[in-house]
Amino acid sequence: MLQLNGVRVETMRRLYEKNKKRAWDGEYLDILDTALNLALGDKRVAEDPDLLCRNVIRDARRTIRRSQANSRRSAACRPLADAGRRRVCTTAADGSSVVEMVTHDSPEAHAIASETLRELSTFAATLGPHGLACLQGMLDMVTVPASARQIGVSVATVERARRALRERARSLMCGTAAA
Repeated sequence: MLQLNGVRVETMRRLYEKNKKRAWDGEYLDILDTALNLALGDKRVAEDPDLLCRNVIRDARRTIRRSQANSRRSAACRPLADAGRRRVCTTAADGSSVVEMVTHDSPEAHAIASETLRELSTFAATLGPHGLACLQGMLDMVTVPASARQIGVSVATVERARRALRERARSLMCGTAAA
């Protein structure tokens, strides 16, 4: 049975005070929340508030780390949320596990992608003589400085063009009309 003595109350008060100091840090708030739950454990010895506070925070960090590791391990066998790319886990005849990536490319997806690229190419041409080259650099995943050297313009020009292309792509994806 839980003994709610002065040591536990003082420990919980200290944990609440720590909560007020770092309320902006969500990860730390999770640690403090777990520490508060651990401080209420009836099997935990409560003799000194300093030691109890230190121990529950340490144990809370361990508990959260262990929980995150378990989540990562269990998520590795679950299918991906993206409907276009899924993992399929099967067991081979020899008992080994086999993981395959399954993609669902459809003609509609290809049509949408090509239409989006056409729209972006048309928009890139309106940015000036460097617009199409900036778009191609983005598609080829070339860094901004390397793209600027290839095109022969400044880094700022490439950054402006890429920013405008991203905004246009965002407006196309959201379905909003951008002038």
